[in-house]
Amino acid sequence: MSIQTAGSAPTSMRGAWFVVGATFLMLSLNAGFGFYVLGAFNRNYINTTGISLTAASAGATIFLLCSGVGGIPVARWIPTFGIRKIIVVSVLISSICLALLGSITQAWQLWFVYFIYGLASSGFSLIPGSTMVLDKFVGHAPAQPLAVAAAGLSVGGAIFTPIITANIESHGLHTTGIAMAIVLLIVIVPVVYLAKPTAPVDLYQSAESQPAATQHHEPETELANKRPLGRAFPTICIAFGLLILSQVAAIAHLLTLGQERGIGNIALAVSAMAAMAVFGRVIGFFLLPHVPIKYLSLAMSALQVTALVLIATGHSLPQLVTGAMLMGLTIGNNQVLIPLWVLGLYGIDRYAHLFARANLYVTLGVSLSPFYIGFTHQLAGEYTVPFLLVAGGSLVAGLFIWTLPNVRDAKV
Repeated sequence: MSIQTAGSAPTSMRGAWFVVGATFLMLSLNAGFGFYVLGAFNRNYINTTGISLTAASAGATIFLLCSGVGGIPVARWIPTFGIRKIIVVSVLISSICLALLGSITQAWQLWFVYFIYGLASSGFSLIPGSTMVLDKFVGHAPAQPLAVAAAGLSVGGAIFTPIITANIESHGLHTTGIAMAIVLLIVIVPVVYLAKPTAPVDLYQSAESQPAATQHHEPETELANKRPLGRAFPTICIAFGLLILSQVAAIAHLLTLGQERGIGNIALAVSAMAAMAVFGRVIGFFLLPHVPIKYLSLAMSALQVTALVLIATGHSLPQLVTGAMLMGLTIGNNQVLIPLWVLGLYGIDRYAHLFARANLYVTLGVSLSPFYIGFTHQLAGEYTVPFLLVAGGSLVAGLFIWTLPNVRDAKV
């Protein structure tokens, strides 16, 4: 695929939905072999080696932080090397890390492998994936195809987490890690090569002289490319950082909250959240082309505030299930809204780098969330205050979103 530079010719729509499918598959493996299975990896290390819970948790934090930091150089390298080369190299390095998982016996080895794996995983994450999709669909209502592609993150977690967990228990982490490495290689590399590659930006310089080239970009987007970032960009980062921090808090601590309050069958609430996350993506798919992203973002904030208040004050299973279902509606949709805000306000030419920066700031919030909830729980002695605090954070996020400029549907 071709990176659309300022003034470049429109990208062919031929094979565009194949690119969406390829991105969906890539993101499914990225999430299913990464973020979602860290808990299964860590439980194996705690049970079979001398690695402590604290050390294993620190490794997960290192992975999350590196996956965010790695997005910055990935975005800068896309115009120079092209997306295909970046993805292939990242998958090769990630496969080596997966194959080494079963050989880890000490904490420093775990941290080192997670450090490398986190950096490498950013090379086949939502940053290059969304750039692939937007490159095909910018100017052609990219919100729906981006929502489909990003759904791979949730589907990957839902499908691969139980499979990998069961295989670790049956065959051990050494065999499972090697199998994961092989799957990553034989699935992603061929699919990426079948997709039309992104060529380095200098191959498109001759297109700048074409008279009809500027017709591809909206006039407002052309002007946005020449303006400073202003306060809108940090506003997006803060708002969605707070929203996703709240989501991670609910996902990570809902089971513990229910057990602490003596509520039986609390796993039902977690299952309801996961099911509604998929349903929420379907709803978002149909709403995105018709509802301005500002209103949809405000709705996500309002739903999260309501959900978190219900969870914070819930002492019965029905109330917790209701809160979990409302929270599930927002999970995933917020991930799609961030790139759409960046695209709508700053255009495709600045998209990859700015989205990488936004993703880094949001990742920082995600990595701090478990610690924040644990710390405030220790101070308060229970979960009501911690969850009310993150509900307040989601409310603040909504106020920040309210101050953002409107983005016309034509841009997204």
